[in-house]
Amino acid sequence: MSSSKEAPSLEEFRARAELTGLALTPEDIEHLHKGYVGLLALMDRIPGRWAWAAEPPLVFRADE
Repeated sequence: MSSSKEAPSLEEFRARAELTGLALTPEDIEHLHKGYVGLLALMDRIPGRWAWAAEPPLVFRADE
């Protein structure tokens, strides 16, 4: 998956967070922004084409 849009800046994230009406401290907003940017970076690493046949099926048995 390729992200065509880049991550929002901290100022833009702060402005959007204020619109939610939640009582967030500046530290909360910085922490949430860091997590959001990290999540976007992880999503960029997901391949667009996945070799599903190469993955063995996961089987969970109750008796093991």
